[in-house]
Amino acid sequence: MDNVVSITSIFAGLLSIFTANETVDISQKVYSALNTAGKIIEKSEKNEWKASAHEESYQITKDTILKLGGLK
Repeated sequence: MDNVVSITSIFAGLLSIFTANETVDISQKVYSALNTAGKIIEKSEKNEWKASAHEESYQITKDTILKLGGLK
């Protein structure tokens, strides 16, 4: 399982670097990718994916309602 998480984290990090906007510094993108990979590993170790997915779906629903209401 650890190998899968590591490979996924590396792939996500590289993908975020190569899809970067030209105006953003590459070192900032590398730092961001490493930070994201760290969060992925941490959530995997703590088995927090279900709570995280629920929180994200709640935020998407809230943002959609605010946009439809013209408040955002």
